[in-house]
Amino acid sequence: MMVTKIFSRLTIDQKIVSLIVLVSLFSIIITIGGLSLNHFMSTQENTRREVTIVSDVIASNITAAIIFRDNFAAKELLEALRAQSAIEYAQVTDEQGNVIAKFGRNIDMSASSLVKQDLFQVQVPLIIDSKQIGILSVVANNNHFNQQIKLYLMVVIAVIIIAFLFSILLSTWVQRRFATPIVNLADVANQVAKSGDYSLRAPQEVGGEIGQLLYVFNDMLRKIDQRDQELEALVKNRTCELEMLNQQLANQAYYDCLTKLPNRTLFEDRLKQSIAHAARESSKVALMFIDLDKFKQVNDSWGHAAGDELLCHVARRLEQQCRSMDSVARIGGDEFTMLFILEEDDDINEISRRIIELFQVPFDILDLSLMVTISVGVAIYPTHGYDYDILKLKSDEAMYKAKRLGRNQFCIHQ
Repeated sequence: MMVTKIFSRLTIDQKIVSLIVLVSLFSIIITIGGLSLNHFMSTQENTRREVTIVSDVIASNITAAIIFRDNFAAKELLEALRAQSAIEYAQVTDEQGNVIAKFGRNIDMSASSLVKQDLFQVQVPLIIDSKQIGILSVVANNNHFNQQIKLYLMVVIAVIIIAFLFSILLSTWVQRRFATPIVNLADVANQVAKSGDYSLRAPQEVGGEIGQLLYVFNDMLRKIDQRDQELEALVKNRTCELEMLNQQLANQAYYDCLTKLPNRTLFEDRLKQSIAHAARESSKVALMFIDLDKFKQVNDSWGHAAGDELLCHVARRLEQQCRSMDSVARIGGDEFTMLFILEEDDDINEISRRIIELFQVPFDILDLSLMVTISVGVAIYPTHGYDYDILKLKSDEAMYKAKRLGRNQFCIHQ
């Protein structure tokens, strides 16, 4: 459970390195363990076999010395064992167990003592004519076996270290070859998730299935990015269309569709704002009501197209007399209104006179030269009223008074 928990916390490249190293070490240890066990057993068996062969040779030669009770000859034969470094002790006993000859240091021949001293014993019966006349006992050490084991273990350790280093190199190569592209893919996916930037791409440096995965992932990002760009462009176009539509609706709501001047609604709002500003600043606002003289005759004589064209020309001339703070509007038919923010040196009579003089010049319309005059009525805030309705009423009354006085003139409400 603990191993699983720890392994689950590793990154994919760490998992690959760990798995390759562990599998390599496990395989090497199992293989070397089996080979070592076989080598240990065969080495030990060879050591015993060598001692047994030497013992058999000595036994075959020492039998005659035992028969003739030649202890000296028997001792000399045992001395020949001195050439065998593994042999620690040897003795020859007769059938009664008496020691006839011996070689080497005295050793406790009990089994437990031999085991403690890392020794082993080989006994060869001395037989003549099927009769046992004695026993040759040879005690040998395991020094050669132990040296072989130590040497073998050193080789095994060296092999394991080399294999471990090789497995690390191999796993590192595999990690760079296979895990790094996947890690890079995960990093790009995380960046895309956090930033929402679908223009990012995973590095595509390998082939095979991983390369195909990277290609599909990048292609998916490309399609999403393309879709987002298309959606963004579509939204932008829709937004522009909505803005244009809103502007058109605003124009229809607040501007006259023929002359493009502000309509009654927008003009009333501007006049109210101007009155409020004048009230704060203790200044004056002039409302001018304008009506074309005998406009009906133009429509009757030259048609409504000429009348509409005339209204547009009238609007342009009136606009020429407006400062940035003033305003002109068409409120219906042939009726126009203007408001002027009056400053201390402004003379409403002079302003009205200039407006009248504008219409002393004929209008060139549809190959026609039309002479059209206007009648103007003027009301001033706060002299003649304090709100739009009163000022409109009084300027309208002044305009009709100008018509009664003969048209082509202005009249300020008294």
